[in-house]
Amino acid sequence: MNNNSSFKKAKPFFRKAARVGPAGISRAGTVNTFFVVISLLFAGCKNDAPVSEVHGIRVPQGFTIEPVVDSTLISYPMFASFDNRGRLFLCESTGETFSTEDHLKKPPYHIRLLEDKDGDGKFEKSTIFADSLTYPKGAVFFQGSLYVASAPNLLKLTDTDGDGIADKREVLLSGWVLNHNAAAFGGPFMGPDGWLYLTDARRGFDITTKEGKELKGKGARIWRCRPDGSGLESFSGGGFDNAVELVFMPGGETIGTMTYFTDPMNGFRDALMHWVYGGVYPKPQQVIADDSLKLTGDLMPVMTKLPRIAHSGLMRYEGSAWGDTFKGNLFSAQFNTGRIMRHIISPDGATYQTKDEPFMTSSSPDIHPTDVLEDADGSLLVVNTGGWFIAGCPLSVVAKKDVKAAIYRIRKPDAKAVDDPWGRKLNFTDMTVKDLVQYVTDERPAVRSQAIEQLVIKGAPAAEEIKGTLLSSANEEARTAAVFMLYRINAPEATMDAIRTALEDKSAVVRMAAARVLGLSKDRQSVAKLAEKVQKDEAPVRRQAATALGQIGDSQAISALIKASSDPNDRFVEHAIIYALITLRSPEPLVQALADTSANIRKAALIALDQMDGSPLKKNQLVPLLNSENEQLQNAGIWVALHHPDWADVVVDFLKHNLNSQNLAADIRSLMIAFSGNAQMQQFITAQLDNKDLALSKKILLLDIVNHAEVRKLPDLWIRQLGNLLRSSDPEIRSEVLNVIKSRSIPSLNKELNQIVQDAKIPAGFRLKALGARLMSDPDLTAPEFEMVSTYLGPKNESPVRQEASRLLTQAKLSEGQLVTLASEQVATTDVFLLPDLVNAYKGGKSEAAGKALITALETSKDRLDNLSVPDMQKLFTSYPQPVQDASGSLIKLLKEKQASRLEELEKLQSQLTKGDVAEGRQLFFNKATCFVCHSVAGKGGEFGPDLSNIGEIRSRHDILEAVLYPSASFAREYETSKIVTKTTSHTGIIKEQLPDVIVVATGPGSKVRIPRNEIVSIEPENTSLMLPGLLKQLNIQEISDLVAYLESLPNGMGQIKSHE
Repeated sequence: MNNNSSFKKAKPFFRKAARVGPAGISRAGTVNTFFVVISLLFAGCKNDAPVSEVHGIRVPQGFTIEPVVDSTLISYPMFASFDNRGRLFLCESTGETFSTEDHLKKPPYHIRLLEDKDGDGKFEKSTIFADSLTYPKGAVFFQGSLYVASAPNLLKLTDTDGDGIADKREVLLSGWVLNHNAAAFGGPFMGPDGWLYLTDARRGFDITTKEGKELKGKGARIWRCRPDGSGLESFSGGGFDNAVELVFMPGGETIGTMTYFTDPMNGFRDALMHWVYGGVYPKPQQVIADDSLKLTGDLMPVMTKLPRIAHSGLMRYEGSAWGDTFKGNLFSAQFNTGRIMRHIISPDGATYQTKDEPFMTSSSPDIHPTDVLEDADGSLLVVNTGGWFIAGCPLSVVAKKDVKAAIYRIRKPDAKAVDDPWGRKLNFTDMTVKDLVQYVTDERPAVRSQAIEQLVIKGAPAAEEIKGTLLSSANEEARTAAVFMLYRINAPEATMDAIRTALEDKSAVVRMAAARVLGLSKDRQSVAKLAEKVQKDEAPVRRQAATALGQIGDSQAISALIKASSDPNDRFVEHAIIYALITLRSPEPLVQALADTSANIRKAALIALDQMDGSPLKKNQLVPLLNSENEQLQNAGIWVALHHPDWADVVVDFLKHNLNSQNLAADIRSLMIAFSGNAQMQQFITAQLDNKDLALSKKILLLDIVNHAEVRKLPDLWIRQLGNLLRSSDPEIRSEVLNVIKSRSIPSLNKELNQIVQDAKIPAGFRLKALGARLMSDPDLTAPEFEMVSTYLGPKNESPVRQEASRLLTQAKLSEGQLVTLASEQVATTDVFLLPDLVNAYKGGKSEAAGKALITALETSKDRLDNLSVPDMQKLFTSYPQPVQDASGSLIKLLKEKQASRLEELEKLQSQLTKGDVAEGRQLFFNKATCFVCHSVAGKGGEFGPDLSNIGEIRSRHDILEAVLYPSASFAREYETSKIVTKTTSHTGIIKEQLPDVIVVATGPGSKVRIPRNEIVSIEPENTSLMLPGLLKQLNIQEISDLVAYLESLPNGMGQIKSHE
């Protein structure tokens, strides 16, 4: 493919795509009736004064919101970007969710150009700027061209003849892996330093740079390169799932939106991030080790933790139209919640913190904001992508193409009017340097930006005026802009002395900017001054000085960096210092520093030696730190030991002296699991499990380590000890042993398990748990066992016991007679919340008698069928003989009729709800309603289902009720059900971990199974959620009202009304 291919032949197609809105005279092409109908959405607000609420979207008092484009002129925009004239580029979908393969085979998406021709704030002209694109996840206009991330490529699109259609397409770089679910390569974003910054997801890349270097990896990255594609480098990386958008703080720091810094836990999943050079960020993933990313200790911290809101667009408010309280604020778009959040950002050491509040909210579940950006007049534009997207983070699994996209403008009516906000009356290209310099301090952000770009284009002749006027200005923003411009002009003889002088500026922002560009310039003449700054200055400047010293690569900086590590202030300064020491690759001074009296210096030296290429650290150098009484040093020693699996003797010796200590380091579990394959460690664990003096908590810890040991088969000495512990007098020990036996499937302990199952004196829950462990290796149920489980299904037992019994029947391999009996005695009469599990016991069956018995049982209980999935039932009967399939026809028809009325039932229930009591609802959650068995709130409860700590922030009342009543119609995407078929059996559950040799599957609350990959035949997605449907049937209306009130009140539990209800 020619990277500079012309697209002139496509002009006729593009011209047909250009449209003028209803206010215009002509429209090329035919307007589909489809679009005409949709335009009715806007009819109610056309020509009306702006209001504070439209289409179910609300803005705060003192602001107004209005649509700014007719829906016939757009399709499904996702991201947006202005050019320097105020034209708006939209990265658009067709409304179809294509597979990755289809994207690559025939790229289906496009970029649209909108223009406001009459200056009324609404866009009347729409043109397809470029088509045939894979997922265009962002764009930026720079010096006449639009740069677009369209994996696998970074594209440069240029309209050479000014008709609004790109006729030149260049592939600057290629090699990013596309994924159709939007977790993919994104951006770019133009930094104040003149580099393009790009986001990426954990999908992998294989890139050959302009310089011929191969960059290959699996993990996520933040990238940067020059506008011509040269100089590509990884800026940050890690195990996060998807970085989306970036903004830049005044000194050049990079802030971004990101999803999955952790698996959903304690109400959190997504985050605002402060990305720093060389930083490795959560969540913990194998790709971090696979990509050999250099670590500086624990993974870098998250700036702002947020729930499962599915972050998208991000902007920083640059103007002054809304007043000082808004200037510098961040605004982010949240797909899941339908909100635009305001983040009031402030310094926190060498990083930032935010105070967060909803700014734009919605009452409709179909509002999905994907971008937010500032117009030149200070108003905000919000992109709502509509209801088409179902591949990544939607609330439902059903695409709603009829829910159309829109773009809204949020204004502050009392804001000061801005004359010529885009500077269209100004001729920047013909201005003198002196005139341009004056506009760098203009109040209009767009005017400032254009003046800066023209000064950079003029190059070295502009340098003296920039130095003489701007660098000595009383305006901090002007001095900062001057530093970045002087760097970008790239005339070292004319600029570098002035930039070095800026290291002494009275403003920390200016000093930080100077350090940033000196590092990018690899300016050796600044090393001495940077060495001073890294030791003594404000935290952000120290951080940036350390980064610069590492980039410059002069070993003379090592002494200053070591001294600076004695007082790192915070994690971000510490990271920058250690990362610089790693990249400078001079081990001798660091070996000497291991004996320093400062614990901080010893820690920094240890980590840098460990992470340096070739890892010059010796085993004997680790021992003193492992055995240190300083907790910080001991934890650092454990952290380093994890990277050296051949140092087991040192680790075991450390544990012998410290395992029973009350002050045992927190990372001990990870350390022991990492070394669990070592014979010395296995012997040590066996001995300690038999140690009567070892604290109970430590024995539980050891059993957990055995369960998660990185070995394919547990050693015999561990299995014998597990058998012994089944006879322990402590019920907590016995329960944990059963967890291990079930998870690891240990048939040699079946005799002991059967003895527990057969003992009627033992509590029901423990008997069932023992049977569940036994079924992993022997799935047949004896007649007494089947009778016992059937008895526990009865209504006299508590709900958790009944649920466990129903799950066991699904897990067991039932005989034909047992299936027939189960149908007539249980399926026909059981409570609705147990029915799906009991029906699942018939999956894969071939018995005509059993199949017909199931159909008969279900048809006798027509009022209990709401929670059975039509596709799943159709699939279930396909394995049965033809007479059964024929007989199932009437049942399937009945199910379809029942499910057609689901929405009506949902709305009816919602209308019946009364005012709920939050406190009573909490009691129900943790007791009668049994929600806590699978779900947790603030760390209390189960881990099988999604954490609900922030459910009230991210889900409406409708969503909550739908999830409980019909869990398979609306479920959390990170909790998909999978069926893992092995050579001998199958397991249905949620995949929790995918290790190199093993997949860990949660099959129920507190129940995980480790399945060796070499035993797996297939992994098949299931359409049924593992959440039990019908749980509300056991509650009355007031109790349901109380429970919903409690869930809506989260995270703070105070019962306030959420804006999206």
